[in-house]
Amino acid sequence: MSNPLSPPPEPPNLALLRKLILLGLLVVVTAIGLVVLFLSVRIGYPLLSILLADLVFGLVAGLSVRRVLARRTVMLRILAVLVFVVGGLVLLGEFTAWRLGIGPLRVNASRADWQALGQLLLAGEIGLVVAFAFRRRPVQAQALPAAAPAEQMPTVPAPPEKGSRRTSRRSASRSRPAARTKGAPVKAVKTAKPARKRPGRRKLQLKLAREEEHRCPYCLELVKPDDPRGIVECKICHTLHHADCWAITGVCQVPHYTA
Repeated sequence: MSNPLSPPPEPPNLALLRKLILLGLLVVVTAIGLVVLFLSVRIGYPLLSILLADLVFGLVAGLSVRRVLARRTVMLRILAVLVFVVGGLVLLGEFTAWRLGIGPLRVNASRADWQALGQLLLAGEIGLVVAFAFRRRPVQAQALPAAAPAEQMPTVPAPPEKGSRRTSRRSASRSRPAARTKGAPVKAVKTAKPARKRPGRRKLQLKLAREEEHRCPYCLELVKPDDPRGIVECKICHTLHHADCWAITGVCQVPHYTA
């Protein structure tokens, strides 16, 4: 099914007509460009101007046909190159008063215009070489090997069902120990048990301090041996107090449970 939002495809004849019109516009633009070039740059040798005009028309014809009519037939591209060259040289002659390009085509001429014929051959040959040279060859897809018929394919047996008798017999035969011959010694094989790692016990480390620390139970500060605040020792629990702290309360700050 086609997308209703997408535009309808363009007819092939209309697309070809648009491309031919584009080639015609290129012919006119190339002729005008050569006229402007020859008017701005004075070339003293007329033969050099003629050769330059033929070269430009051949290159433009070959490149434009190769680009615009890339997917068309070979005959159509050859005809387009020749028409481009002839039309361009005729337009160049019209614009330069027949000093360059090809003069008016005369059917009943008494003699052939070899100069015009040479220009046509040179420009046409250049255009055809440019249009058909250095073409990329299409990559040929490698043929894949044909699939083997079903008869030659190896058949894989289907796995038996779990509840079938065959699987039970095979499992029983595998579980039975191998029959040993009479008189053959039986060797006991001991399997090494992995050693279990016992969790290590942490050893208690006791650290003994050199000096005993005393704190006053009233102000919770250290009581030094030579404390300038003075030291008072409780007669019951032997707790050290600062003298000024003891003077405030007058009793030991550690509760005594006596009968």
